[in-house]
Amino acid sequence: MTEGKAQKASEAVDALAKKAQQLFASEEAGAALELVDEGLAREEHIRLWRLKARLLVFFERDAEATAILARVLPTAWFPGFWEVAQSGLAQSYVLLSKAHKVAYFPVRKCSSTSLHNVMAVLNGHAPKGENVHDNVRQYHVIKRDHQREHLAGYYSVLVVRSPVDRIRSFYQGNIVGRDHLVRDTDGKERFYGLNTKPSYEEFLADFHGYRRTFLTVRNHTDPLTRYVGGDVGAFDWIGNVRETDVLIDQLSERTGAALPQLHDMQAGTRQVPSPATAERDLETFYADDYTAFGAWF
Repeated sequence: MTEGKAQKASEAVDALAKKAQQLFASEEAGAALELVDEGLAREEHIRLWRLKARLLVFFERDAEATAILARVLPTAWFPGFWEVAQSGLAQSYVLLSKAHKVAYFPVRKCSSTSLHNVMAVLNGHAPKGENVHDNVRQYHVIKRDHQREHLAGYYSVLVVRSPVDRIRSFYQGNIVGRDHLVRDTDGKERFYGLNTKPSYEEFLADFHGYRRTFLTVRNHTDPLTRYVGGDVGAFDWIGNVRETDVLIDQLSERTGAALPQLHDMQAGTRQVPSPATAERDLETFYADDYTAFGAWF
């Protein structure tokens, strides 16, 4: 294929993907999937496969989405957190400080903003608060079955949090505090039948509906074990979010760097009402997390 033809083909894929995303945003997910399938019949482009996987998740065809992502992600440019989790591949995102030999495994709603900023400082950059997540190039992907080998000489750290606390924090900080669902739908009050400003009870009642419809929900509530696996022996330090400051002090002493005592937006999580039965209903979904990391919850 000539350079000119390749450019035209790439532009056609971009236009088709944009149209499919617009259809999904207009609550025409079925038409979006049909359009993507039409595009894939003409050209098997990785962008279209990734978009198809996203749409299949919406239609609760998770096994098909997993099969697609497992096949295409090894050659993908910076997979999304939800894609890594959904793919079933034994891979993890990690932030590295090569100068100080520190490896941090980020998980959303587990002091990730604080630790992202700490890693930025260790790498010679200024802390950026919430904006520190914007640079996707900061991440490395490693295979878990060779994690210790890949990170030989590194001090590997992981901050964890109980599934219920993560969900409460996401609800209060992201849905209520920052209107993520409203913003993601350009101000809609409802999206595919879901309230974009739900009460906590509403959110829990259709938790999996919110997860398949909003990627921000999926990114923040996927089980820990889908991001980092369940081998606690792969890490040198594991602690609960309550111990974030302890970890930062330890890293400061270890590296000799003056590290910022930054905090995730945890305020208000205790203000969320506690419908115990609805929260307990999620324990099966997070069973692997409780098995692997329950001692730190």
